[in-house]
Amino acid sequence: TLSNNALEKDLTLALARRLRTALTAAGFTVVTTRDADVADALTGDQRAEIANRTHAVACVAIHATAIGSGVHLYTSTLQPTVPEEGGDVPAGFVPVPWDMAQAGFVAQSLRLAADLSAGLGGANLPVLVGRATVRPLDNLMCPAVALEVAPLPAEDGAATPVTDADYQKRVVDTVTAALKTWRNHADSAVAEATPNAQ
Repeated sequence: TLSNNALEKDLTLALARRLRTALTAAGFTVVTTRDADVADALTGDQRAEIANRTHAVACVAIHATAIGSGVHLYTSTLQPTVPEEGGDVPAGFVPVPWDMAQAGFVAQSLRLAADLSAGLGGANLPVLVGRATVRPLDNLMCPAVALEVAPLPAEDGAATPVTDADYQKRVVDTVTAALKTWRNHADSAVAEATPNAQ
């Protein structure tokens, strides 16, 4: 329960819907794991399975809290996979335990969090970046962050609650712009890594 008896599940669903609309308008293909308030919610493992099966380019797990301020960004606490000597990826097929799937994407997840943090900071939204064990981040085989929206502090001392529609719109617009920046960075990295065909 958040402020004014609002439920986190309702707020996160509203944010996800707004974000899906904004990202779709920006040219992203968006797959959500919850479109309505259902009695049988998916588990973290089921959400990770959906993302991994669709070969997601990035995942954002949305949360909300009445504690703290601004937007909190978390990446996995797993250590990155160490590549083989002289290579970018481990040689040959190496089975990865389910709870370690994110290890191969930690560096990209940190870059995603950095681009989101820069965008939020540029929009004068306070941001806290950290690493935490948040389901289903460790199971995702793509760059992934947990984004948690907390009340927005104000100079007069009265914080804007996470339920405020204008605040939600600011967060969604800023996150959309930051994801566009991140996508451009990712596209540039792929272009640089791909040799020119002659």
